[in-house]
Amino acid sequence: MKRVFLGLLAIIIIISIAGCNNNPYAGEYKTSDNTILELNSDGKCKVINNSYKDVFYTYGKYTINDNKIEITFDEDKQNYMRVKSLNGEVKGSDI
Repeated sequence: MKRVFLGLLAIIIIISIAGCNNNPYAGEYKTSDNTILELNSDGKCKVINNSYKDVFYTYGKYTINDNKIEITFDEDKQNYMRVKSLNGEVKGSDI
């Protein structure tokens, strides 16, 4: 009985550690012009630009230091933003 309890406890601890998200900025951010910024916990991001009936995806990587965000877009994928990088500031739940 004790082994079963310890086994279940170990499984619960492993699942909670593996599912832990250490990046408080990870998530989805929306703007008023239907642009969506998705930040992953692994430092990758996706910008979704909803323009009329078309949807454009731009992929890149981001870094955040002192609430300043820098997004650098992947050069090997299509870039619909037409810039190499974007800079911004995180204010609460807004970027």
